[in-house]
Amino acid sequence: MRDKQLTPHFNLSEFRCPCCNDVVEAAAQRLAEALEPARELFGPIHIWSSFRCPNHNYKVNGALSSQHLLGLAADIAVDGDAARFELITALLESGFKRLGIATQHIHADIGTPTGPCIWTYC
Repeated sequence: MRDKQLTPHFNLSEFRCPCCNDVVEAAAQRLAEALEPARELFGPIHIWSSFRCPNHNYKVNGALSSQHLLGLAADIAVDGDAARFELITALLESGFKRLGIATQHIHADIGTPTGPCIWTYC
């Protein structure tokens, strides 16, 4: 059985929890639609973490109020400084207002717990 296609470039399986395969389908749909314009600007996007069940969030030391727990966040793999800059630019141009910048990924979420925010991971 094929996985459900959410947008032209994203399917539901990309948003599932890696440990239990759960997903919040309505949130995945919203997130995929928000990511689609960034995908058009940046090119292929590899989501390596999206929805996290509480157990998985705990195992990866995720924040207790992480938007991953709601399915409203994606960690997108990025390789190198130039790609990181291009991805951040594409996400901002696509309307994302909450980004976390790490060495090997960019966290993008559509939650609104604290309003617009950009942070770095140490």
